[in-house]
Amino acid sequence: MVRATFVICLAVAQLLGRLSAIRVHCRHVERIHEDHIHYCCKHPDGHDEVTEMCAKQTSFRLPSTEEEAMEDVTVDQAMVGTCWGKCVFDHYKLLDSNDTLDMIAVHTHYKKYHKTDPEYETEMLNAFQKCHSNTEDAASQFLSLPIVRAFGTGKFCKPASSVILSCVIYNFFHNCPQSRWSNSTECEETRAFAKKCKDVLTTM
Repeated sequence: MVRATFVICLAVAQLLGRLSAIRVHCRHVERIHEDHIHYCCKHPDGHDEVTEMCAKQTSFRLPSTEEEAMEDVTVDQAMVGTCWGKCVFDHYKLLDSNDTLDMIAVHTHYKKYHKTDPEYETEMLNAFQKCHSNTEDAASQFLSLPIVRAFGTGKFCKPASSVILSCVIYNFFHNCPQSRWSNSTECEETRAFAKKCKDVLTTM
């Protein structure tokens, strides 16, 4: 019992020591790889026929053939990929005729496809619920973003799906349970950076 307690205390001390050693400089954003954030919070990953199909149809680039979950893209990527987001949401029928999130459909989807991981199911449903009432205001804000104006000549679809998805991705990683969080150096540096340098990373 004493030995087990000592081992636990030693592990905690090492973790705290590592965290306290992280030095954050908000100007050094090049040290942070936002496109690696999806490695930090455990979620079902791998090949996804729907997201891949939609990526091919809309010329959207997923991270890799083994990283095709919706949470594998960053908020910036989701916001630019409006046609990809709309394709995915249309396939799963997550929006109603008024482009409003259908929470009954969301619940049905996650209970059907992720019933073997109830914690993940709960976290995603919580994220969708938080984003449910903000779609309309967020859509108007989306249309005024510099990145949208910069790509104004490009093809954009109705933004509701991407706005919701971006909000969900942000909330999923921002509220990642400690039991699902990776304690890798890169993830700890990213989290420390996100806490100190607010609004620098869009995904966290």
